[in-house]
Amino acid sequence: MTVGGRADTLAELRLDATPDAVAHARRAATRALSGTRWQAIASDVALVVSELATNAVLHGSVPVCVRLRSGASAIRVEVSDGSRVEPVRPPPDGGGLTGRGMALVAFTATRWGVEPDHGGKTVWAELGEAGNHHGAVSDAPSPSAPRADRGEYLITLGDVPTDLLLAAKHHVDGLIREFALAAGGAATGASGTVPQRLAELLELVTNRFARPREAIKRQALAAVAAGEPRTHLQLALPLDAADAGEEYLAALEEIESYARAARLLTLESPPQHVAFRRWYVGSLVTQLRIAARGGVPEPVRTFEQYLLDTLDEVVRTQRTAERAARLQGVTAALALATTPEKVAEVVVSEGVTALGAFGGGLLVARDAGRLAVPGTVGYREEVVSMLRAERLDDRLPAADAIRGGMPVWLESRQDRDSRYPELAEREPNVVSMCALPLLVGDRVLGALRFSFDHPRLFDADERDFVLALAAQTALAVERARLFAAERRALERSAFLATLADRITTTLDPRRVLEQTTDLLVPRYAERAVAVLTDEPMTSIGDPSPRELALMRAVTQTTTTTTTTDGDETVLAVPLTVGGRTVAVLAVLCREDSPRARDEQDAIEEVARRAAVAVGNAQLYEQERRTALTLQRSLLPQRLPTIGGLSFAWRYLPGSAGALVGGDWYDVLPLDDGRVALVIGDVMGHGIQAAATMGQLRASARAHITTDPSPSAVLARLDEAANRLEQGQIATAALAVLDPANARLTLASAGHLPPLLVPPRGEAYYLPVDPGPPLSTGLPEYPQTQTTLESGSILLFFTDGLVEDRKRPVDEGMKLLRVAATAAASPDQLCDQALAALGRLAGHDDDTALLAVMVNTLGPA
Repeated sequence: MTVGGRADTLAELRLDATPDAVAHARRAATRALSGTRWQAIASDVALVVSELATNAVLHGSVPVCVRLRSGASAIRVEVSDGSRVEPVRPPPDGGGLTGRGMALVAFTATRWGVEPDHGGKTVWAELGEAGNHHGAVSDAPSPSAPRADRGEYLITLGDVPTDLLLAAKHHVDGLIREFALAAGGAATGASGTVPQRLAELLELVTNRFARPREAIKRQALAAVAAGEPRTHLQLALPLDAADAGEEYLAALEEIESYARAARLLTLESPPQHVAFRRWYVGSLVTQLRIAARGGVPEPVRTFEQYLLDTLDEVVRTQRTAERAARLQGVTAALALATTPEKVAEVVVSEGVTALGAFGGGLLVARDAGRLAVPGTVGYREEVVSMLRAERLDDRLPAADAIRGGMPVWLESRQDRDSRYPELAEREPNVVSMCALPLLVGDRVLGALRFSFDHPRLFDADERDFVLALAAQTALAVERARLFAAERRALERSAFLATLADRITTTLDPRRVLEQTTDLLVPRYAERAVAVLTDEPMTSIGDPSPRELALMRAVTQTTTTTTTTDGDETVLAVPLTVGGRTVAVLAVLCREDSPRARDEQDAIEEVARRAAVAVGNAQLYEQERRTALTLQRSLLPQRLPTIGGLSFAWRYLPGSAGALVGGDWYDVLPLDDGRVALVIGDVMGHGIQAAATMGQLRASARAHITTDPSPSAVLARLDEAANRLEQGQIATAALAVLDPANARLTLASAGHLPPLLVPPRGEAYYLPVDPGPPLSTGLPEYPQTQTTLESGSILLFFTDGLVEDRKRPVDEGMKLLRVAATAAASPDQLCDQALAALGRLAGHDDDTALLAVMVNTLGPA
């Protein structure tokens, strides 16, 4: 084609695919026109060169050659490349991001066109002198009908909406253009580097499937030009286009993830574009491979049918996703459910909503074939009452599901009536139902049931959903059961700890049983009574004749006996020690308690612990009686009568919670008329302490008769205590008093000093330098001598009088001194001392007092 006669070549250059190739061509065109008659339109020519070169670099193949020729009436721009794919120009009102460069060429040039050239093509455009070219109409060629060359196959896809086709193609073109701009900017340093994987994907989309893509675009533009609302797609493609199509589609799908993550300027493809490319690429791939095998291609499914099929799949997927989301929500909520009631609150409401049921409920298996109903939704109160009364042997759906461990599906009224006629009588408004067992391993914990007032065909998806819901429910019920068991175990441990605190702080068998029965109510029983099996039998808690008869019968056995009257159950539990029944507990429980078995186990554990406490108390009482008898037999039965002296004594054993100790006192007349006064305290309690006390008392009597010196006698007692090899320490105070002159000689082996109450003035403690306690092996006991005033009362006592857990010994001795002042007689002094120190009501430690009053007329 000429440009109005002979044409002179003004410029010619070759371009590669480097980012600055187009800029280089534009600058060359501007330089070539400088100083020529075409200088006035140099900017328009540079624009045309830029767009044609860009189109060749982006969509053609190298080498690219740009020529600028000058004719008589126009200047001609020619751009050649090695690709036969022709450029297209979108309609003027098109919304695509690409193709606008060719629209600019068409608007700027007088005319433009495409010519095949040696396996490639040449795109040309002519521009007249200034003022004669703008607004010219392009004579761009129309696309020719496709024909299959050798090795190609003609594939017919059918008609698609032209607008949708163009919009989808423009969107992909926009991706390609953005990649080209980003790659160019990265190469020149104007922008950041394109991520390697994204660059690979965009390169694949740009070049791997270019021919089919451009062919479809040309057919769409031709349809627009012809005013056709639908485009008939027919393409001639080689077999390798099938692999290229799959790679192209996969790359676009991956690129979408970059668009969704806002890593691209191009927005994510609209759903209709995604559907379109999946349809046309998939159809092309399928038809090409059928044709390559020599088969007869089946008619391509229309795009509209593809959309309908896809919609069906989307709806199914959405339904599945919704149910999966519900299950996920249920699972999350169940993680916080710690009781069957909370499990039911979550599961039943979700199941009713998801299935469109009018009602549902959770049933949990209990002992004795009974069912508990932790929660329901949509059922009337009378229906809930019937569910609570349902038993495992009833012929009803939930009971069947629990017994057999298999789901029950009732899909119609006829199905209901033929299989469960009793259900029709109980719940006539139920037309269909499903009941699912709650399975954990090989155990069935209960059942889920959902009721419908219309026929319901449970498809596979619904059955899977409900079974999954039942599986989650079973795990939640099991967790709740384990949580409740752990909580009950902790509560039981706390309860047993409280029980131990109460029954081990007393050594009275009756008090042990009182504490036990008080604690059992209301934690484990509505009523609790007991009996001690001693003769006569001692009752605790006013048992009824029925309870007494039952407990009497149990005294002959060592096993728990149960009697039931209506919904009341009485457990009679023997308390055995060494095979002997020492007491019996009778406990009234409710038969319908959901934890009846656990409660009976707890009651029997309480009985075992109480039995130990009762046995210990009885053993202690026996030992205490023995020790007390021994101690009383070792103490003086009466005191001697000595002129000028009057005596009073008191011995108080420890309270019922303590064994007897080793306190003792003695008064021994001497041959020379004097009298020896002794008080002592063996540390410890029980028979051993009492026996040691008896030996020391006997040793003291023997040594006083041979050498009445208090310090010598205490030294002999220290030797005797060491010979006993009991390892028990004892204290003692020994005084020798002459009634004739009231002369007193006193020594102490670690014992508290005696209190002297004069006839006038305040009482005071005699100053005495105490030596070490007996059995220490350090027999040094200084003596103190003093003369008592007639009418004075001397009080010897053990530490049990002045010392206890709440009061130190110093404070007790101060109280004693104050209380003893002005006592008129030994008996009065003992009574006042015991009252002031709070010993009249008993005390943990035993207490001994010896008071002697001097009534001599000798010298003061």
